[in-house]
Order: sequence, then C-alpha cells, then structure tokens
Amino acid sequence: MRRIGSNIRKQNTDDRSNRVMKNIIRYTDDEEPRNEYPKLIVSPPKPSSCCSEENRVMVGSTKEIDGFKFCYKICGTCGHAVKYYYPAVEGTSESVKDYRKWKRYMAQ
Repeated sequence: MRRIGSNIRKQNTDDRSNRVMKNIIRYTDDEEPRNEYPKLIVSPPKPSSCCSEENRVMVGSTKEIDGFKFCYKICGTCGHAVKYYYPAVEGTSESVKDYRKWKRYMAQ
C-alpha cells in the first residue's frame, strides 16, 4: 500500500530518470489528428478499420524507461495513435524482473 503523498516528484537524479513518463497522446474528436512529436500527438479516440499493424508508422525513436521499451505509432490513414510497448525478452533488466515478481505476488 502506498502512503499519501508518495507520488510527489523526487529530487534525486536517479529517481527522476526512473519515474513514469506521461503520455503525449491526446485523444479527442474535437480536433483534427496531428503529429507534433515529441510534444503532442492529437488522435481520434477510437481506432478505425484501417488501423492495422501494417498501416501504423513509428514516430520518433524507441525509448526505454525502467527496462520497458516503447514507441509511438500512428495510423497512416486516419491518424489514430498508440503508445506501443515492445514484448519483453528473457534477458531483461533487474527492474523488469522485480515488476514481474510483484505482479505474480499481487495476482495471488
């Protein structure tokens, strides 16, 4: 269980590099889809029938936080965007192994 106020940003540089990164994708019907990577990606809230893996284009470069690799992908036709996480491989970092142990514990 987390303490109240435990989500306050840490001042330590190691903690800062490991904190969760916010999602730059804004899902809305009020605006046209647009790509202003790395600051903002405006996307329709729901994928269309054209949103297949072959039709999605990777935007920017692959990033890694706490051993989890991800990138942003946008549909070339309608502009629907997702934050795509790469599947974990066996040779992952210690933080990923700790997370998996924690998830197994929480599932019991």
